[in-house]
Amino acid sequence: MMDTVPEKLLEQFKSQTMLGSLGQSEEIAKVALFLASDLSSYVTGATIHTDGGMRL
Repeated sequence: MMDTVPEKLLEQFKSQTMLGSLGQSEEIAKVALFLASDLSSYVTGATIHTDGGMRL
């Protein structure tokens, strides 16, 4: 999805995150895997922000 975004804009996006990087698909998949596993059996309605601490 980000392949067509100019590098200058990507750098701006990175600077708007507390982690200083853009998320990778593997990082999002790990959250989905957690939610689909028994490890999340006690989670009942929560918002899980997977945005690297992005500040808008």
